[in-house]
Amino acid sequence: MPYYREDLPLDSVLSVAYPEVQQLNVDQIVITPIDRSEYHEIIDGRSITLKVPQSDGSGGLSAKTLVSSTYNILEKKDTNNLVGSNVSFLFCDEINLPYTGSTDNGTNNSRASIKSWDDGSSFVERPAAVSYVDLQSNDINTDQRPFSGVNQAVSVEENYPGTSNQGYNYDIPVGFVSLDKGWFIYTHPDIVNNIPWSEGFNLEGVLNATGGTRDIFFTDTAISNSNFVDIDVEYKTSIIALVFPTEFFFSNNPSWDRAKNFQEQQSGTFGYDPVSISEIALYNTKGEIIAISKLDRPLVKQYNDLVTFNLDINL
Repeated sequence: MPYYREDLPLDSVLSVAYPEVQQLNVDQIVITPIDRSEYHEIIDGRSITLKVPQSDGSGGLSAKTLVSSTYNILEKKDTNNLVGSNVSFLFCDEINLPYTGSTDNGTNNSRASIKSWDDGSSFVERPAAVSYVDLQSNDINTDQRPFSGVNQAVSVEENYPGTSNQGYNYDIPVGFVSLDKGWFIYTHPDIVNNIPWSEGFNLEGVLNATGGTRDIFFTDTAISNSNFVDIDVEYKTSIIALVFPTEFFFSNNPSWDRAKNFQEQQSGTFGYDPVSISEIALYNTKGEIIAISKLDRPLVKQYNDLVTFNLDINL
């Protein structure tokens, strides 16, 4: 998102093409970080469920439940100027239910059966969010709920971004997630404006009676917690190292008779003593050692032997 809200006006090319992203263009946000020790490489973008503390309006505390999903049409690539490579979006039934019209110009793609962002089944069954560009002209206004029921974060007219729109024509996110950084960003005013700051604790564990809005946490997991599936990626590189005949037939080991074998080389008789290979070093193109493998026992190589090593490097 732009640093300044004004840098993404309603009539910009991006906003008109993706009006759902304009709904993130607010002037106040809340960021919840996850400690790096709590997950591995990245968070699965469909698996997040959040309980966000909220004031209930009568002096008590409640929570809104947020879940993550991704838009069908927005491919997560480094070159995508909307979502980059590691972003998913947050949605909330209490703010806006999923789009239930049709997509891609056909009733065969009706979403009428989708009633919730999270029906309690596996997170892999969560519905994808609908972007405005998912719709053809025949899909506009197939979700018949009135526009007055749309809980907007950024106020737009009913016909935005087209000329004859009505009702729910795209799913409105309430925030987004930086999956590899472990940041949950809440953007919708219905969440941001109801954070009970004075009921949270500061980093010293003291109730934040002053109402400050930095570094606050909540101890009640019924109103403040996160669940997600992280991805523990193991990178493996396989390398084949070949030792051809007439290669690596000299040794610097003091137990190996170097003088005798040097004489064999000078005379051209090639009656070398065998060498024992006990470790393998891998080099980069700059001649720097990047890995060393120690064998569990020395491997004996004769001068004319062909030896193959299969090496697996796990990171």
